[in-house]
Amino acid sequence: MAASMAHYQGHLSNRITTGRAETVGQAQYPPRRAERKYKLEVEQQPIRARMCGFGDKDRRPITPPPCIRLVVLDEMDRELDFNEIDSTYFVLMVDLWNESGQSAVNLVRHSSAAPTVSISSSTTTSYPPPPERSHYVATTIPGYDAHSQAYRHQQHQHQHQHQHMQPQPMAAAGYGPGAHTGVAVPPYYPPTPQPPTPTYQQYPAPAPAAPYGQAPAPSAMIPATPMSSNHTRNLIGMNAVNACRLNDTKNKPGFWFVLQDLSVRTEGTFRLKLFLFDIGAGDGTNATVAADGPTRGKGKCLAVNFSDPFTVYSAKKFPGVIESTPLSKCFAQQGIKIPIRKDGPKLPNQAEYDADD
Repeated sequence: MAASMAHYQGHLSNRITTGRAETVGQAQYPPRRAERKYKLEVEQQPIRARMCGFGDKDRRPITPPPCIRLVVLDEMDRELDFNEIDSTYFVLMVDLWNESGQSAVNLVRHSSAAPTVSISSSTTTSYPPPPERSHYVATTIPGYDAHSQAYRHQQHQHQHQHQHMQPQPMAAAGYGPGAHTGVAVPPYYPPTPQPPTPTYQQYPAPAPAAPYGQAPAPSAMIPATPMSSNHTRNLIGMNAVNACRLNDTKNKPGFWFVLQDLSVRTEGTFRLKLFLFDIGAGDGTNATVAADGPTRGKGKCLAVNFSDPFTVYSAKKFPGVIESTPLSKCFAQQGIKIPIRKDGPKLPNQAEYDADD
């Protein structure tokens, strides 16, 4: 007992004299993952395309299809093997920029010649609208009730359009023989109670009564629908693609982004701006996101690059699509849907035809 007390006092005096704290065991944390660098190398550049216009189903793909290889480097700028990379959540986004790469030109204005009809102003009934309602002039005759006159006018038009009957004798009985002499002497009609509104009356009420011989007020005329203008995308097609594990022409495996379904609506010279996003964990490691985790709608941009300028021609100036490249044929054989031009059967004397040319 005395020996243990002496050992404790000696250890305590050592801490007091030296001033050093006693060593305490620290928690062991996993080493930090090395930072990776990402690059987008455009191995097959776009050259030309034909403008597809503003149709919904017209497609004129850019030829040859741009092919981008994903390169991942470690902290020592050494390229990592593709087996060490998880490309599940890598997404390539494409945007259209001008030739100099200074501004985006993916939004164009398209003026439509057809008027735009809104739902509120469109006719939803099966009956046709009354003809020339905007130019109808109501005549005020003494002794007539205004509501009764408007109802009889609508009843007369309804029977004339749907039952093809003769006009009501009301119009002729009001004038009689005096109509030929230019003097209107209408008889007196007692006020008639206004009947319920028919089911077919889903049109605006007639214009207010105006003096005879005068045009209705401008507010009673149906205004013309103005021309509409809207904006639409200039680059159409698959502008977001996932990475594919493919072998190149040298049978070297890697991760590729193939843009075989991109079309441009207008002619000109453009560039493709390429963005590589990680929509996984967001830390560049592409870790799997938990199913019950929050979805923030954002992804980290890992790399950006531009393609070379390419030209989009009109239908008359388009020189034709580019011949299928070896890289396109190689990817098509691995399941990528790239349109390949098949060469026709060669003639036995094909060399003679080529010499004549």
